Amino acid sequence: MNSKKALKTLLFLGLSSASIYGTNTFFNNYAVSKKKLPSDNESYYKWKNLNIYYTKTGTTGSPVILLHDLKPDASGYEWNNIVDILSQNHRVYVLDLLGCGRSDKPDLTYTNFYYVQLLIDFIKSMICEKTFVVASGYTCSIAMLAGAYDASKFSGMSFINPPSLGVLSQVPDRKSKIAKKLIETPFIGELVYNIVYARENIDDRFTEDYLYNPFLVNSDLIDTYYESAHLGSGSGRFLEASIAGNYVNMNINHALRNFKVPANIIIGSAMKDEIFISKSWKTRNDSLTISSIERANKYPHIEKPDKTAEKIEKMIETAKSRR
Repeated sequence: MNSKKALKTLLFLGLSSASIYGTNTFFNNYAVSKKKLPSDNESYYKWKNLNIYYTKTGTTGSPVILLHDLKPDASGYEWNNIVDILSQNHRVYVLDLLGCGRSDKPDLTYTNFYYVQLLIDFIKSMICEKTFVVASGYTCSIAMLAGAYDASKFSGMSFINPPSLGVLSQVPDRKSKIAKKLIETPFIGELVYNIVYARENIDDRFTEDYLYNPFLVNSDLIDTYYESAHLGSGSGRFLEASIAGNYVNMNINHALRNFKVPANIIIGSAMKDEIFISKSWKTRNDSLTISSIERANKYPHIEKPDKTAEKIEKMIETAKSRR
């Protein structure tokens, strides 16, 4: 009797695993079927035997790097509305960060300093001169730490809606480590990831949380974010696991106090918490300036690209005058 029950249990688990595998495969194949993120072999920077996708727009002027927010459905597409504006006066480099978009998505623990190294090495290898960096969301802390670590590589920075210093100070604990392990597991972890990054859930986040004007949300935007999350057959979950595990966090208080690179903070006026967050950054480094963009939320560079570009250009000029 026990052997029969065991056989039934194994059969059920086998069928369940096959069903989950089939569901995950369908999600991954369907998400990338529209090919919203084309790439070519010449647009990759080889770093630590990994492929980092990037684009370069513009042929003259000082160099600018645009860093998208750090999450698996993000990519360089985040900057599409602003690239052509900035490239009129600058050489603009846009990266798909490791674990995102068209870049490799290896099975590893992603940390803040790993991205700091990537940013500094990219400037050393591909640009070879001081570069202005514009960062969005979580990558603000990455850019800031890179500037604190090696200020000689940066002419200035703009931080768009930076994260809370309190959130950045959260370290891995028992609960977050369990969450990381769960998301990393085959089948179940991938299924959880596919649910979190289902197309309708991405749509809801943009409509309800990310944009001030929900009517700016369109199928092209959502399809591109959906595809970015699922390129690599579900391997974006490894970055998601590190985020859930608090491994991408870093206490930046000391580095921020000693930060010497000219920089400003740009916030969307609809993000009420961001006013307090930005002031807490400025409390630790009074050289930072803060400005807001009206009728914009998490991504003013998507909603108000002209206004955002104007504030970035102003900071670039201010940084030049401080040299």
